[in-house]
Amino acid sequence: MKLFRFSKSFITIAVLLVLISGCMQKEIVKVDLDTYLKNQQQYQGEQFKDKKLVIAATLKDVNERYDAYKGKIIELSAPVTYYGKSLFWTWYITLQKDGFKLRCYEDHYRLYPDRLAVDAALKARKSGDEVTVRGKLYSDGLEMEWLIYDGYNIDTNNPTRFSHPFPVWH
Repeated sequence: MKLFRFSKSFITIAVLLVLISGCMQKEIVKVDLDTYLKNQQQYQGEQFKDKKLVIAATLKDVNERYDAYKGKIIELSAPVTYYGKSLFWTWYITLQKDGFKLRCYEDHYRLYPDRLAVDAALKARKSGDEVTVRGKLYSDGLEMEWLIYDGYNIDTNNPTRFSHPFPVWH
């Protein structure tokens, strides 16, 4: 009986380790657009299969070379000048700097958007601070994956926090 309990525990631990390792985030490799375009083959090789390529950009460069960035995962920083929410499960912010703008949005969230992400965007807008956003650039703007502000790295796609439609007091 002891052997059976030991093997059952061992199998349970092994399965948990496999599941946990499968959920680990990929290592992020940041590169600028010009370097990526010169060496595209290098970033598609075997050594990058477990890594996530992120193109570091500026708001000005994204606006000037929009088509070159389209379809790629980019990361940029700028002040938030607008926060909005539409009726079809989309909330968005507008980043603006030096006369250039970009709409960054999150859609297909649960019934309510992630409170931490929205609060961070609103706080940054009120204080005039820059936020960093990471996501995929499409024709209608940047679909956010991450919003980074004030020490918080907020996953806008899969919030792990339980969201209440009403305030919860402790």
